[in-house]
Amino acid sequence: MTISVAWVRRNKGTVELLVASDSRLRSRGAIDQAQKIFPLLRGDCFLSFAGDSQISYPLFIQIGSTLNNHLKTRTRAKDVTELTDQLTDIINAYISSWDLPKAQKSDELKDTTLLFGGWSWRNHRFYIRTFRFNGIKAECASTPFRIGHPWHERVRSLAFVGDYENEYRDGLAEILARSVGMPERRGEKQTFDFDYQPVEALNILLKSANARGLTSIGGVPQFIKVYPYGSSLPFVTRIDAKSSYLFGRKLFEWEKSEFPILDLSKPSARTFYPLAHVPLPGDVTKARGS
Repeated sequence: MTISVAWVRRNKGTVELLVASDSRLRSRGAIDQAQKIFPLLRGDCFLSFAGDSQISYPLFIQIGSTLNNHLKTRTRAKDVTELTDQLTDIINAYISSWDLPKAQKSDELKDTTLLFGGWSWRNHRFYIRTFRFNGIKAECASTPFRIGHPWHERVRSLAFVGDYENEYRDGLAEILARSVGMPERRGEKQTFDFDYQPVEALNILLKSANARGLTSIGGVPQFIKVYPYGSSLPFVTRIDAKSSYLFGRKLFEWEKSEFPILDLSKPSARTFYPLAHVPLPGDVTKARGS
């Protein structure tokens, strides 16, 4: 199983779609370095999942292949808001080819949920949807996550799929109390915009998962951003000074990633951009001439 979350970050006049997930797959034991967020090649959207990887992994390959084979879905001529019908058709066609009896398929699918989102050029906003199974049929819906009193997101965006919903909500509440604060008067709402709190809550939950017996999640958070100019960008996640991960996989010592870094080693997440330290051509010329 999984925890996967997506939300809209509004900060200093910018708006971004952020996605985070744990990195555990379970079968015969647990594998804690598995990719669970998949940016689609068209660049402006992503897929993530909670549930059976035997279903989700080949399904995501099928979705990518199908969308890339059609000009309008490959080139973004079709807006992300129009993709949900295609995605529903692809999912249901895939499941219909599964040669299990209907009752068995329904039982296998009951804990599988897909999370989809991206930038809508048609509506000039981010778009987040979930696909759940009603029996053996996939259905698309908008299901914002209820944060809990007294916090109130100015524009509700946070979506959650997976396990341990109450534990995650409690962890998020602790972080919001520290970062956003409590309302001045009892019974009032504390209105705010999300920054990186949802991935900070996921990171804290993952650190305590084994001790708390939360065996369905594990590994480190993996993380991407989708920008309003219709492009997605993976981030390296760092949980301490010696360990860096990309899509849940620990980087080797010889790997030199150019992707930005999300540093989760401190109570508040920070971002670093390695390429910002590369000198510009003019600076290189000046340095050689000096």
